[in-house]
Formats: sequence, structure tokens, C-alpha cells
Amino acid sequence: MKIVISWVLMIILVSFAASASAEVPVRGDTLIIGMVSPMVLNPILFTDTPSGMIIGTIFSGLVKINDRLEFEPNLARSWEVSEDGLVWTFHLRDDVYWHDGVPLTAEDLLFTFETIMDPHTITIRRGDYEKVTEWKVVDPYTFQVTFREPFAPALEAFAMGIIPRHLLEGVDVNVAPFNHNPVGTGPFIFREWISDVHVIVDRNENYFGQVPYLDSIMWRIIPDLEVRMLELEAGTIDLVGIPPIHYQRMLRVEHIYVHRYPSLSFNYFGWNERIPKFDDDRVRKALTLAIDRETMAEVVYEGLAVVASSSFPPISWAFNPEVKPLPYDPEQARRLLAEAGWRDTDGDGWLDRDGVIFEFEFLGLSGDAVAMMIIELAMEHYAAIGVRLNPLFLEWGDFVSRLDPPRRAFEAFFLGFGVGVEPDPHIYFHSSQAEWGFNDTNFVDARVDQLIEAGRRELDFEARRAIYWELHERLNELQPLSFMFHVEAIMGISRRFRGVVPSPVGFLWNVEYWWVPEDLQRY
Repeated sequence: MKIVISWVLMIILVSFAASASAEVPVRGDTLIIGMVSPMVLNPILFTDTPSGMIIGTIFSGLVKINDRLEFEPNLARSWEVSEDGLVWTFHLRDDVYWHDGVPLTAEDLLFTFETIMDPHTITIRRGDYEKVTEWKVVDPYTFQVTFREPFAPALEAFAMGIIPRHLLEGVDVNVAPFNHNPVGTGPFIFREWISDVHVIVDRNENYFGQVPYLDSIMWRIIPDLEVRMLELEAGTIDLVGIPPIHYQRMLRVEHIYVHRYPSLSFNYFGWNERIPKFDDDRVRKALTLAIDRETMAEVVYEGLAVVASSSFPPISWAFNPEVKPLPYDPEQARRLLAEAGWRDTDGDGWLDRDGVIFEFEFLGLSGDAVAMMIIELAMEHYAAIGVRLNPLFLEWGDFVSRLDPPRRAFEAFFLGFGVGVEPDPHIYFHSSQAEWGFNDTNFVDARVDQLIEAGRRELDFEARRAIYWELHERLNELQPLSFMFHVEAIMGISRRFRGVVPSPVGFLWNVEYWWVPEDLQRY
């Protein structure tokens, strides 16, 4: 708790310092960000973090999240909820225009949500709206949503970006040119996407909120993490995420600020439970017990990570402090695997069952030094109990396409997820999300389903927290994934930029307020 309070205090102090500055913001300059390639620039289709970062500058939702992790108005000026919690009425701004000049109306909201619920649409987001019984356009600037039962995570679901009816009606949204040439209502307007080179957005002079000070943002596509670090040091990019192994090194670079803050995320080893050997709680638990996560956190993350026991990060109100991560216990791992029928019957050092050794292809992200170190250590730990891990490192696009529906073409992998302010884990662990959601691993457990559904229905905060505390305990016991770490976010940014306020909600959450003094502008 003391750690959480200190981080919140730090963010408040940074915010105060920024607001108290005597400098007057001016327009101009370009922010250059280094990252891997996005997949698609459509808010109802994307599944990857790079796409989501860009989408957040182009599109707007009904609500947005501030640095205090609170929901506040965005496209909606206000909203009210019926006494029974079933009917949500949103009153829209009447001064919002799509980037092509067409006014936004409630018809765009209706079109967006109906497109998500269309079975033809390849989206992971249907689960957020499956409890809706009616979408209703009351008038051009009033939109009403009726649920069949109370839905506690509603506001986070309504933070999703809205898409334009006038450009996508009658079009197959899955393959629309719009997905690489988007039109939104956000603070920046899409300019161009040159594959494997960059994506550029420009200031939206007609934005309904704070019109950005920056002229533009460029995301330079740099797949290799080490190259991104070199470019940050050289000053050829302005902003990039820093892995813990480079934290101390980047602190010594004079022209950048290095920000550390708690993240709403977790990373994990995923096991494809469509494959019989992983569809056994004992096997997955053994695969977690067999790896020394405490040592990994200290050696690989240099103390900037804590071992995870579920998807709930320590700064979440859903995190149960009584739940302790599984220990490093290779002997217990061997016993559990033996119970599941995996023994070394021929004395070759590898566990086998029915004449087949326990081995699997394990996907990692190419160019990610941290992932490589984690996977190399895991290979050693698994070999020590007679399990063979065969690594395969892929570029980001190939990696994601192997995991995403409908392919699910993998055995195991190492990945991280960002989670929302709203802790509802439905999309990750509910059985209904195995086909089209983020339940890539096909985890199914009736009690987990019951707890997730109860958490979505419960509007009383304390009662809801109790549900998630029980869910946290069960996830740790069953290990639907091998929960690995909650890693602190570390960002490096050029000292040219003013108005930067780091927050767990996302580094670019207030980018429209960022600016560069005239004498420091480069572009």
C-alpha cells in the first residue's frame, strides 16, 4: 500500500509542477516514437498495443480515463443511469466532427456497436456488449443503451473509439481500406502509413477538446529493441519504452528524462489447452512451479518487476494481497507431472508419455532481449525437470497472427497484456472468449466463469471486490497461464518536451497538452 500511495503522490506532484510552470505553451514540432509495427488502425478490430497507441490519438470514445484512473466525459457531455442500473443514457456533444468534416451523431454510435455485434465482424470485443438488449438513437445527440442485467464494467466498454457510419456502412469492415487510412474524431488526423517505415498523424485544428500544441506525431517502425535504445541515445527518436535491462544505462543519457511508474499489465507463459498435454491443471501448475521467477525478476528485470499471481496488478483494487505467487519448487513440479502420466521411462533425461517426450514449440518476440533472456532461463529450468522447450522467435506481426483468432497456431508463448482500469478479466479467462476473445489458450473452468459473471453484475464496490479476491485465489491455484511478472513501466523521452505526465493509464493519455519551447523545436 505504501508503494501505491508513493506513486500516486509522485504523479500528483509532477502534475502540480507542470501546471505551476511559468512557461507558456507554444505550437510546433513533431514527437517521434520508436516501436514495432501496428497491425490495423480500427478501434473495433485491433488486438495489439502498437495499434492501440496510434488509435488512441485518432479516435474518441464516449468517455475517457484521466491520470487519476477515473472516467470522465469525452464524446458524451454527460450520462445518467436508471435506478435499476439497466438503462444508460448518453448526451453527446454537438460540436464533434469527423476528420473529413461530417458531424458525429448518435447514428455513428449505433453503427459502431451493431458492427461489433455482427457475427461477420472479426473482433475480440463482442463480450463487452453481449448483455445489451437494445441500442437506441433517441435523437441525433442522445444515445441509450439497455442491458438485460446490471453491467459494472460499462464505462470502460464505452471508452472504445467510435467509427464513422458514413464511411463504413455497407462495407466489409474486416478488409476495408479504412483500416489503413482511418478517419476519426480525435486530437490528431491520420496522414500516412508506410509499411515498415512509419505512421504519421497531424494536429486536428477542429478538435472539440484541447487542440494539440504539437504539429504531428510520427511512429517510426523499429522492430529491434536494441536499435530503439541506440536511436533514443542518439536523439533520432524522442520517446520509447525502456526495458529494465537498459534502465541504469538510460539514466546516464543527459538529453532524456526516464520515467518509472506502475503499470496496469502482466506478462505470462501461455499454454494452448486445445493440446491434450496442456489441458490439465496439474501440468500447467507444474510448469509454473518449475521456473524460478523470483530470480528472473531480480536478474532479468533488475528488481523492477514483481512475481505475478494473476492478471490483477498490485495497483488494482481487485488485487488480493493474501494470495501469494506459487513458489519455485521443481520437486513438486516433477510430482505433479508424474501424476499426469509424464515420467522418464527410458532414462534419457526427458519425461515421456505413451512413447512421446514432453516437448513443445515456444514462441517469443524477435529482437526483444528481455524475452530472449526469460526464454533461455526457462529452457534451463524445464530441462532440469525433463521438459524440452524449443524456442521460435518471430517478428511482431507473425507472432500476433499465430495467436489471434481464428488461427490459434501455437503450442506455447511468452507475452504481456495491458489491462484496463476496470479489472474485469472476462476477455482473458471466460470460456466464451476462447474462440474470438483474448482467451487464446482455451482455458475453461466453470467456477471462474461464475465469478467473472458475478463480478460483472455486482454494482456494490465491496461485494465486487470480494468476488475478485476469490477469483484471484482461484486463478493462482489453477494457473490458466503461468503468471510471470508485473513489470514497472519505464519510458524515456527527450527533455525538449513539456507537459508530460506519466500515468498507469498510458503514457500518451494527455499528449494534446505536450509542447516544445520554440528554441528547442527541431521539426
